[in-house]
Amino acid sequence: MKTRDDVIAEMVRWSEDFIEQSHPIFGGLPICPFAKAARLRQSIRFEVLCFDAADPFEPDGRVMTLIGEFLEDGKLETLFVIHPEPARIGERALEAWVARLNTRLSIWAVTAGLQVFEAHPESEFCIGGVYTRRSPYPSFQVLRRSLLKDASDSLLGSSYYDHFTPEMLRAVGMPRDKPSTRMPETPVRSAR
Repeated sequence: MKTRDDVIAEMVRWSEDFIEQSHPIFGGLPICPFAKAARLRQSIRFEVLCFDAADPFEPDGRVMTLIGEFLEDGKLETLFVIHPEPARIGERALEAWVARLNTRLSIWAVTAGLQVFEAHPESEFCIGGVYTRRSPYPSFQVLRRSLLKDASDSLLGSSYYDHFTPEMLRAVGMPRDKPSTRMPETPVRSAR
């Protein structure tokens, strides 16, 4: 098994080589226009954890403890938790796990302002033919909704969202109308 540092380094390379690179589907912007700046500011907390698809999300469990620590550190923009064993959690199981976690976070007042997204080596999440969530390892990312809204608002005048469906727009920010009159391409599977 690879070391914690090896796993994190592989995910950072994926970000540098793919997520942070400009792409025509996103109006010439990177897949995530904010990833590089957050990485360089060191405002991403990376953790390697063999999380379980059946995790009950107990308040004192490891996942909820990490989320609590993330909330307490006002300088962090993202909590990025990586499962080091891709074969241990399938793509569908991870999607269901993240949906359960988002539901749990939405009912607890202290965590209601958070949004969780997943990435997986077999992810079918697709925007305009680009599989944006196919990562080297299964992972989940926790972000503050206020940060997502501010970030998505800053992109509204660009063509970044031209291939997003209304459902995808809701998943990455606050509900809003599609900023472009072009019809979005149908994703292989829509966002939650």
